[in-house]
Amino acid sequence: MNFAVLVCLLWSSPLLAVEYHVSPMGDDANVGSADAPFATLERARDAVRERREAVAEFEGATVIVHEGRYERRATLVLDANDAGEPNAPVVYRAADGARPLFDGGYLVDPTHFARVDDDQIRERLLESVRDDVLQLDLGALGITDYGSFGPRGWGRSEIAAPMELFIDRMPQSIAQWPNEGSIPLGEVHDRGGAPREGDQSNRSAVFEYNTERAERWVDANDLHIAGHFGVTWAHDTIGIAEVDVEAGTFTTDGAHYYAFAQPGRPANFQTHYVAVNLLEEIEQPGEYFIDREAGKLYILPPHPLTYSTVQLSALDEPFVRIENASHVRIEGLTFENTRGDGIVIAEGSDNRIAGCTFRALGGIAVDMEGGRGHQVFDCDIYYTGRGGIRASGGDRQSLEPAEHRIVNNDIHRFNRWIRGYNPGIRAEGVGIEIEHNHLHHSDHQGITFAGNEHRMAFNELHHLLKDISDMGAIYAGRDPTFAGNVIEHNFFHHLSMQHEGGPGVQAIFFDDDTIYIARVFGNVFYRAGSTGVIKFNGGGGASVANNVSIEGPRFLQETPGDVAGIDRAIRKITTDYRGSHNFPERIAAMRVDEEPYRSRYPYIYETAFHGYNEGTPRWNNVIVRNNDEMRHFVNPGDLNFAIRSNAPWLNMVAEDVYDRVHGADGQDIAFEQIPFGRIGLKETTHRPALGPIAFSKLGPADDTAELDANAVELWWQPSYNADRYHLVVARDRELTDIVLDKQAVTHNVKLDQLEPNRTYYWQVYAATTRSRSNRGLRIASEEPWQFKTAGARE
Repeated sequence: MNFAVLVCLLWSSPLLAVEYHVSPMGDDANVGSADAPFATLERARDAVRERREAVAEFEGATVIVHEGRYERRATLVLDANDAGEPNAPVVYRAADGARPLFDGGYLVDPTHFARVDDDQIRERLLESVRDDVLQLDLGALGITDYGSFGPRGWGRSEIAAPMELFIDRMPQSIAQWPNEGSIPLGEVHDRGGAPREGDQSNRSAVFEYNTERAERWVDANDLHIAGHFGVTWAHDTIGIAEVDVEAGTFTTDGAHYYAFAQPGRPANFQTHYVAVNLLEEIEQPGEYFIDREAGKLYILPPHPLTYSTVQLSALDEPFVRIENASHVRIEGLTFENTRGDGIVIAEGSDNRIAGCTFRALGGIAVDMEGGRGHQVFDCDIYYTGRGGIRASGGDRQSLEPAEHRIVNNDIHRFNRWIRGYNPGIRAEGVGIEIEHNHLHHSDHQGITFAGNEHRMAFNELHHLLKDISDMGAIYAGRDPTFAGNVIEHNFFHHLSMQHEGGPGVQAIFFDDDTIYIARVFGNVFYRAGSTGVIKFNGGGGASVANNVSIEGPRFLQETPGDVAGIDRAIRKITTDYRGSHNFPERIAAMRVDEEPYRSRYPYIYETAFHGYNEGTPRWNNVIVRNNDEMRHFVNPGDLNFAIRSNAPWLNMVAEDVYDRVHGADGQDIAFEQIPFGRIGLKETTHRPALGPIAFSKLGPADDTAELDANAVELWWQPSYNADRYHLVVARDRELTDIVLDKQAVTHNVKLDQLEPNRTYYWQVYAATTRSRSNRGLRIASEEPWQFKTAGARE
């Protein structure tokens, strides 16, 4: 190779990124090398800044974060000075094989818990648990900021979550009653103020508490109630100012947005509540209460805490804020134990969050506020307080897309503190892609969107909507200019309503007279919805085609229905129709009679200005309601609803289809095979395997002896996405001489009637069976552990 060629190759080769290292064992006075790492991300960030300023052409930088726990008490802020370049990003990533933890709270030594010896406290506890509840003196540990328990909920300003207790990264349950279900509101004596109706007096409500149990709560400090107090969709948490035993009433500490009512609306909904934050109701393992006045925490432990990780959340700000910076990558890090959010990205472009874990958060995992081309992919998000991922961006007037992408994330149990309208994924603006995500096991929506040109495809949504009515797993509405959206090739299953009364739940819900909002194509619905699979609350015009509904309610739930629904939307647009939801202003703001709306969505213009109304097109949809037709799917028992190649539906042809949202103008269209096998999570570099998350056994420690044969408790770290566990106890290490083979939904099991003076071996497996995305078994990380029972007592 001649010298000129060599120089040319060297000149054209990309510059090598500079590298810095961070370790909990490091020192910010170090140089940041692998042998002499920094201690903090702030020092690494500053080193990257110094490098940018020192070189003519920035080559990019990689900050390698090593194994360990990083305690955080402030937000790491990355601004324009910390940005990368299009081909030279700044990367903050976990070291190979490491899983560094960023902890926004306190790590508590389990030995600090003690038995309750205060007679007054013991008297307030239920007799059944007095001797088992433990207390933690927070003040003695220097912990004094516990946050505010409430109010929080519908129509209220967002506040950080209060301090919470996490054991082995799982949120413990704030003591409440009842433990399951809820209490119907009794007679409402004073509905209180109604901010929704313009009453800003904040007048307290008075209602009959409808349970004799409330007499135990007269002396409770910081008692709150949580529930639906007036309408089906507005969950709220509010304090109780007075418990009047003689009158049998509660007086609230202020107003609820819609005021209190019994029954509620719509459809005579059974308004209800649970009483929360009660020392007096610690009853179930894992229930706790923080006495903010005394600075003490009380808990009925879920199992012995000796080998557990016990954490208390503290940080009430985001872990990371990326503001007006671009080309930043955060990869393979874990963020946990905080009262606030995970990562906030404000403006900038091409920032990526990949392969991270967000868990035990009080707020949301990732919030993308504006900017362009941000991505969140291959992340695990669970046990969050108010949603999973939120993304906004693009320009609705010009239809300039945001180009954000939310791909291949497992998001579950995501609205512990704010239950309403804090979905797994929220998209607002234009042009956001939501693909291959797994959204499940939560109280409210899976996906909420607002705007145009969003694409929701290959997602799996199930076991949602558990504490709501009048809602869909995918929800949008109340704007006649939302259009161009696509909902295709998703799998919805096991969606049902838990409450009495109300209008039910659906897989997809287009609300408040929205028109032409989306193309709904090639989705599979199994037992998806209580009153309808797809609901139009007025409006219509969306394209609904080539979908399969199995063992579900009516496929389309339309109120008032089809052409009449669009007529109602037209009245909102063109007249002072009651409850117009500002339709005339929305039409005017987007200038639908001008470009780009006029040519991109001509049907909106024609409907708004000329009364065009052809109803809601529906074609080539398959409705399966009998067992005989189930044979046309590959394996329904395993939730595999791939359509067999000989199924008769593949011969369906819809004739003379006129569907402007779909782009059909009189064509004959054949049913299209649905790529069911591509739906849900997929294996990638950051997600090398699907199925249960790795976990370990905890106690009793391996080779523990002298255990009571009639009181042995085995417990293990949770596998955070598991549906259940399979415990095996045997007399031999090979687990062939089995004495117990048990299924459990908790991560501990108590055994009795074992043989005295006998050595046993045990192993546990985590199982996921309720989805297509995560399916299979995972064995605990260690080999079988052994324990020995004590000899028989004489």
